[in-house]
Amino acid sequence: MNSRLSDFDSLSDSSSSEDQEDMDSIYNGRARSIFSNLEETIEKIDDFLLFERGFSNGDIVCLVSDSLGQMGKVVNADMTVDLENINGHKTRNISSKQLQKLRSISIGDYVVHGAWLGKVEKIVDRLTVLFDDGTECELTEEGPEKIVSLSEDLIEDPPFKFYPGQRVLIESSVSKTTHWLCGVRKDYKQEQATVCKVEAGIVHVDWLISATANGERGPTPPPSFQEFQNLTVLSCYPYSNWQLGDWVVIPAEDKSGAHHGTRYQEIGVIVKTKTKVDVIWQDGSQSLGLDSNVVYPVNIIDAHDFWPDSFVMEKGSVDCDEKRVSRWGVVRDVDPTERTVKVKWCKNSFLDCEGEEIVSAYELVEHPDYSYCLGEIVFRTDEIVVGPTEDGGEAEFLSCFGTVVGLKNGGVEVKWGTGATSKVAPYEIYRVDKCEGTSDENAQPPNEEVPLKNQFPGQDLKEISGLNSNNAKESSISEVAIGIFTSITSNILGSLSTSLIGRYKFTSEIPKIHSKSPDEEEEEEEAALELSNFNLGGEFEDLEIKVANEDITFPSSSKLPGSSFSRFDMVNDCSDHHFVNESGMDTQSPQVRRAWLKKVQQEWSILEKDLPGTIYIRAYEERMDLLRAAIVGSDGTPYHDGLFFFDIYLPPQYPNEPPMVHYNSGGLRINPNLYESGKICLSLLNTWTGSQDEVWNPKSSTILQLLLSLQALVLNEKPYFNEAGYDSQIGKAEGEKNSFSYNENAFLVSCRSMLYLLRNPPRNFEALVKEHFERRGRHILLACRAYMQGASIGYPFECGKDEEDILQGRSSTGFKIMLTKLYSRLVEAFSDKGIDCREFLDQVPQ
Repeated sequence: MNSRLSDFDSLSDSSSSEDQEDMDSIYNGRARSIFSNLEETIEKIDDFLLFERGFSNGDIVCLVSDSLGQMGKVVNADMTVDLENINGHKTRNISSKQLQKLRSISIGDYVVHGAWLGKVEKIVDRLTVLFDDGTECELTEEGPEKIVSLSEDLIEDPPFKFYPGQRVLIESSVSKTTHWLCGVRKDYKQEQATVCKVEAGIVHVDWLISATANGERGPTPPPSFQEFQNLTVLSCYPYSNWQLGDWVVIPAEDKSGAHHGTRYQEIGVIVKTKTKVDVIWQDGSQSLGLDSNVVYPVNIIDAHDFWPDSFVMEKGSVDCDEKRVSRWGVVRDVDPTERTVKVKWCKNSFLDCEGEEIVSAYELVEHPDYSYCLGEIVFRTDEIVVGPTEDGGEAEFLSCFGTVVGLKNGGVEVKWGTGATSKVAPYEIYRVDKCEGTSDENAQPPNEEVPLKNQFPGQDLKEISGLNSNNAKESSISEVAIGIFTSITSNILGSLSTSLIGRYKFTSEIPKIHSKSPDEEEEEEEAALELSNFNLGGEFEDLEIKVANEDITFPSSSKLPGSSFSRFDMVNDCSDHHFVNESGMDTQSPQVRRAWLKKVQQEWSILEKDLPGTIYIRAYEERMDLLRAAIVGSDGTPYHDGLFFFDIYLPPQYPNEPPMVHYNSGGLRINPNLYESGKICLSLLNTWTGSQDEVWNPKSSTILQLLLSLQALVLNEKPYFNEAGYDSQIGKAEGEKNSFSYNENAFLVSCRSMLYLLRNPPRNFEALVKEHFERRGRHILLACRAYMQGASIGYPFECGKDEEDILQGRSSTGFKIMLTKLYSRLVEAFSDKGIDCREFLDQVPQ
């Protein structure tokens, strides 16, 4: 796709000469001039409409002609631009490497001063102005002088307030601090001048890390406000980051349209760009000099997509608690279709390898410490200077800080602050892009959850600099549409017609209540009345509730026919519950407490009568505010036959506030909505946005509805689309491809979760874990065997499909490699629990 034609171009090839002859006959000699102007106008419109994609080093792309094929990474981008100066003159096809910034430093740049590395937060410009009488002086943008622009803005909302060639009015007398470059100092009230040069004056820097280490803390950082000439900028790829509308300084040899003899820099605006990129593909091949319109940016990257020369770590074949240290290595090439990766395993020295191996992409993760990106700022540990230095200048420290410019043959190529480039081992450098600065604005908000990835110890600098390191905020969370479950409950919920009412003692004592004013008592009564109005009629009209060592009635246990483990029951010992340390009911007034107890009893009654056969609940005798739920994964999903446990806490404000729910993950990320940390992203829990009928409703929402939401809407057939914004991909080829890959990994993680539960069954659910896998173990192993033979994930065996239909699936090779390892461990784990697996022993890979 080297060119794009407008509608006019496609028509003009065949009819332009005939049309022009007709115009000549109608308009005589004026027709040629009219048509010529029309063609020029259309050409400008076409240039404007031609969308030129911009790419930077490190961008992930795919071919436009094969959008579902392998992906690649941009390793070099060459750009040419067309410039237009303030007089309207155009200069075409200038290499971006010749362009200069209006200022040589920008907000967000990294700078070095002495032993410290920092990030630019704000810049105050210094202007060189030329008065009409030939005198020159330097002024600061925020100095005592008032500088007013007399020139019209070249474009709407210009990126810079001042620019060379701009006419300005300078008001007030010049202060003694003004630096006169030419002519004699003079006093004045107002005088016009021309801006000759704009450069950074005062720079506000947020200091991040020091190159000196003396004990646990580094030296005191320098002042935040620095003169620009005292800073060294760590720049990387400045020539590939230009965009349409950027202002540049026109190179001297290209000032053909400028006024000769001017004493100020000529500036221009980028009006057109043309980019060619070099790409390294997943299979290790390279494409050089591709036009930007033949590749397309990829915005959604799978966690198991890798590229040559990136660093990976072994996830662990099955168990998350294996004692051996995971291997790490360098990717040689990738087969994205079969989800396999050729890895060169490394030892401590990246030059000393353990050989190459083709492994499943599902058993690899991006190395948490060595995931370097092109253009990333790094810090070299072997160049640390201990103690004070001789002159405190930055020259001797510039070799400590640098920018990643390449990944090659197991090493990281870094361009250091000195300008030299060298290759280092990945463990010899640290990432500094996430280091906390000295500014208060970088402080992490209290109670903010930290992603598990950022909890790994490693290359994010923390203690070396003496500054606290913040973890990145959690990425965007998945949105799930939750509706009212009227239709669902009518289809899948069973009902037991009878129940036994048990009794137990509620032994928590209520602390003494301080005397309250009549107004306070009235507010409490109103609050209690509001709580008691939530569907508390029916079977609860004659229920007597007494507090403080009085009897309270509760639902009894209920068992599913054929199962020895009841669906709902009361148990003791909540010591391993996630919310065991939560409290609050004892501080409530008797009226509010009574209404809360009544609502909890209503919830228990609903659960006891209407729980489906695939959900199990345990309530705690000593803690009415705690529940634990077990959900069985549904058939037809990658979670089929899995067990998933959730700890639930009913706060004192319940049901005005939704319950708090924690997923017992075992350290595994099994779903976009269920995090390794146990956090659950669900609009019904008000942990994600949703419409009015999707969020918690105190008058109608129930614990049962919540559990059904988790089972049907979270642990669903295609969980990939649960991710926020991914529902727009439903039905599209790219989305279905990504969903299929996600399902493969989800089933693998579900198998690892089974192994974890067999070793660590939650308290009070040991019998359920044993009974469940005794009943479903054979089905799980049969499913694994079918998947290894090619069946699609979630295939429902009970639907009457014959073996030929089963084998027409499209499971990837990488999935089969990983599942083969898990299959043997499942057979071993089931056998250890007394489950008969003899028919599968001869099929276990050795």
